[in-house]
Amino acid sequence: VQYSSETLDRFIPAIKNKTLPPRDRLGLQNDLFALARAGMISTVDVLKVVGAFVNEDDYTVWSDLTGNLGQISILLQNTDGFEDFKTFSKKLYKPVAQSLGWDAKESEGPLAAMLRELALTRLGKYGDEETVTEARKRFENHVSGKVPLPADLKGPVYLTVMVNGDETTFNQMMKLYDEADMQEEKVRISRCIGSIKSDELKKKVLDFAMSDKVRSQDTVFVIGGVTGTVQGRELCWQFVQDKWTELHERYKGGFLLSRLVEVSTDNFVTEARAKEVEKFFETHSAPAAERKIQQSVENIRLNAKWMERESTSVLKFLRSQ
Repeated sequence: VQYSSETLDRFIPAIKNKTLPPRDRLGLQNDLFALARAGMISTVDVLKVVGAFVNEDDYTVWSDLTGNLGQISILLQNTDGFEDFKTFSKKLYKPVAQSLGWDAKESEGPLAAMLRELALTRLGKYGDEETVTEARKRFENHVSGKVPLPADLKGPVYLTVMVNGDETTFNQMMKLYDEADMQEEKVRISRCIGSIKSDELKKKVLDFAMSDKVRSQDTVFVIGGVTGTVQGRELCWQFVQDKWTELHERYKGGFLLSRLVEVSTDNFVTEARAKEVEKFFETHSAPAAERKIQQSVENIRLNAKWMERESTSVLKFLRSQ
């Protein structure tokens, strides 16, 4: 399918007022992101359509759209226009978060809770002030035992306070981890602690991931937790190379080795990095993850091509919003 800018403009009202059914809204944005990734349409045209999802209320559509926008987010972190992307995203997620509020309503179904979690997590991650303030308040009440957080708010609150937090927040979170009885809670905490901004604390998280405090099957996900920033990805890739012998020994036969390759390499954006990853695995063979290594290198090259082709026009568009 090829879409001209004019054709796409015609979709915008039907997305905004939701006369286009959810299944078609989901399919359309998915097609558009795939075409933009392949260089067949401009990402600016896709983002214009994305802006029309501001009234979206379907969880499945939001979930898919969020994954696609996440990819653009990773690419734009490597530019000076990431703040503009965050502003664009906050405008997009704010209405749905406001309409759902923070607290569950008696009449709502499970999808509403999932959508609340998704929208608040995005707003927190992108530093929306109201969301950060409210999350901090609820986190303090939770830590002090005054008002424990309901399970479906723990994810967004923990992530928000970590992304926007300091060493005190980090220590509070580690204390919660040590005191948690439920494995589910330990997993939830361990996967978000890596999103702390400080590089020194990210390094602590990487060491913690290898310690006996973390179950072997969770280690890879804790390591992956530090890769939310450009610097975090650098630290993670260096760590994986340094610890490769131990990590390979631990996971050599299973799917977790592929997952480790993916989290530590997939989101780089330069040809030089693609070559570096290839070179490393030429001398550190990992038969169980061979397919994933190839995919990661391909992805890095696609990212590099996208950056070359699209980043200037996308940044210009985001600035104008």
